[in-house]
Amino acid sequence: MSVKQNTERYGERTKLRDPYLLSKAYPEPTICPTCGLVFHKKRWSRDAQILSIVSNVAEKHKCPACRKIEDHYVMGFVSIIGTFFPTIKNEIINIIHNQEKKEMVRNPLARIMSLNNKDDTIMVETTNDNLAIAIGKALKRSHGGELNVNYASNEQFARVSWRRDLEVGSKPAK
Repeated sequence: MSVKQNTERYGERTKLRDPYLLSKAYPEPTICPTCGLVFHKKRWSRDAQILSIVSNVAEKHKCPACRKIEDHYVMGFVSIIGTFFPTIKNEIINIIHNQEKKEMVRNPLARIMSLNNKDDTIMVETTNDNLAIAIGKALKRSHGGELNVNYASNEQFARVSWRRDLEVGSKPAK
């Protein structure tokens, strides 16, 4: 079982830009009124100590992740399909949320926008292409299956698909 990856993303353009990241910096300090992230030293972070110090004097602007969620600007899409996953649906959902927490330590702008669970399919939309890829890789590591990662050639977007079916004659987990 392998990982298939479309590498067209790095063809002509080596650096694709996120349209929600401003070319000019936010004023420092800035606080996102929606999620509480703080823009400090030219990056967004979740820092309670800085937040408590600057909360009265900081400007208020929505962070790029909250703006993407508000505009429904998806940068990563994960589809989880197959006859295997319904047998361990709660575990799969926990893996997805745990991966989001791990990614948010590295990049607090990486968020799950939506998680839709229908029958034998889970669809996840993310604010960041790297989070979608990380979710797919975590599922592959923990449960095997087939992982496909495809990048849009002209924008920063990843479509990730993870699939695993029950082997013939195996019994579903309870």
